[in-house]
Amino acid sequence: MVSPDRTALRHAGVPETVRQLTQVSFVIRLAAILLAMIASVGTAWELVDLVAIIVVAGLSFFGLMNTRYLPIVREHPMIALLDALVVSVAVTLSGPDTPLILALLGTALLVGLWADLWGGSIVIATLICLYLVSLTTDPLEAESSFTAVVVLPFVVVAFWALGLVVARSSRHQQVTDSMVREAVVTAATAAERTRVAQELHDSLAKTLQGMTLTATAIPTLMERDPELARASTEELRGLGVLAVSQVRDIMTGLRQQASQVPLSVAVVQLATAWQERHDRRAELNIAELDTSDEAVRYELLTVCEEALDNVARHAGPCRVVVSLQLVSQDLVLAIRDFGRGTDADALAAARAAGHHGVTGMHERMARIGGACEVISIPGEGTTVECRVNRSGLVER
Repeated sequence: MVSPDRTALRHAGVPETVRQLTQVSFVIRLAAILLAMIASVGTAWELVDLVAIIVVAGLSFFGLMNTRYLPIVREHPMIALLDALVVSVAVTLSGPDTPLILALLGTALLVGLWADLWGGSIVIATLICLYLVSLTTDPLEAESSFTAVVVLPFVVVAFWALGLVVARSSRHQQVTDSMVREAVVTAATAAERTRVAQELHDSLAKTLQGMTLTATAIPTLMERDPELARASTEELRGLGVLAVSQVRDIMTGLRQQASQVPLSVAVVQLATAWQERHDRRAELNIAELDTSDEAVRYELLTVCEEALDNVARHAGPCRVVVSLQLVSQDLVLAIRDFGRGTDADALAAARAAGHHGVTGMHERMARIGGACEVISIPGEGTTVECRVNRSGLVER
């Protein structure tokens, strides 16, 4: 028995095209059974024939409703062989001139989708041989012998080859998508290193420089102005507390990016940590959402952290709202404050001074096929809204 975790993992790795064609294959088999039963209305069924039909129908219905179990066939090709034998026996018992012959086509397609080349070759060869043997049970008319002996086996092989091509193409596409996704994550990681370096330069380095200057001046002040020296000592202590807080902020951000919890939970954790660090309150309007693309998760969390840090630095005491919603198939993350706000000239001056936070937000969202909009009005506050497809850039 396959454990739920293993089953879920296998199901997640099944390409959508393969899954849909698999369902089509089982529908073909069920349709063949239905047509065979309609064609035999008024004819008495032998017990063996009825059992064979019921078994094929049961296998087909189970496969149609439980495609997540089919990857097991790749590990155990004998399952495909047994299924093909059951279908062959049913066809042999019913005869080659019944609609049940169509079940061979659905079976051949299934073998191509789920069995490897050599295992599938054995299964298909066995399937065709059993079918040809079934032809000897009832003599064929001359006009139908070519179709039964040549055309149908050729079509069976063609369906098998179609399944092989689709399965291989889907696997190659999965590998390509995985490589592209890894490249996106690698680029995001490099960008994160740049961000951390910028953060160290903009905040921590300046704080440490201030501590150094203050500590250098204290010995001289102790001789000339003890009162000012005590004040400088208190200032040095405050700078030390600030430096520790800045390091904690940076490390918290790095840990948050590595989080494997759902996106909505990660946003709540990030906002909660921000509230604790800055002794502030934020209203959270977070829907239970997640994304299958790690790059989307990574960039959204980073932009959210950057926007909240900007609120703490520039907005002043004010109401703050953080929301995460799904609009169509887009994740929409918005961080809004009702604080000081700013204007376009101030943003341009900040960029000229080497502060590229807003530009970085736009670049991050562009890397994953999304968009970022920053609206700020002096005296009314600032809104940062990010929108990106929940499946990411690769799967669009």
